[in-house]
Amino acid sequence: MDSRHDDGAAVALLTEDEAAARLNVQPSTLAAWRLRGHPDLPFVRVGRCVRYRPQDIAVFIASHLRRSTGKGRV
Repeated sequence: MDSRHDDGAAVALLTEDEAAARLNVQPSTLAAWRLRGHPDLPFVRVGRCVRYRPQDIAVFIASHLRRSTGKGRV
């Protein structure tokens, strides 16, 4: 799998520790999410290593943006 932008530039992949730091969670939380498959956060396997694309982290953050903690009343 080639990790490149549409313009052909290589994408810098984040380590599990770097991705966890950007999300302010523990690396073990990312491991649990991968195991469960939820929440949906794409990752890349490079041999035995797990890597994350910065743009996937940004999309994940944007998709979890909320304005309130309530679900609303029916």
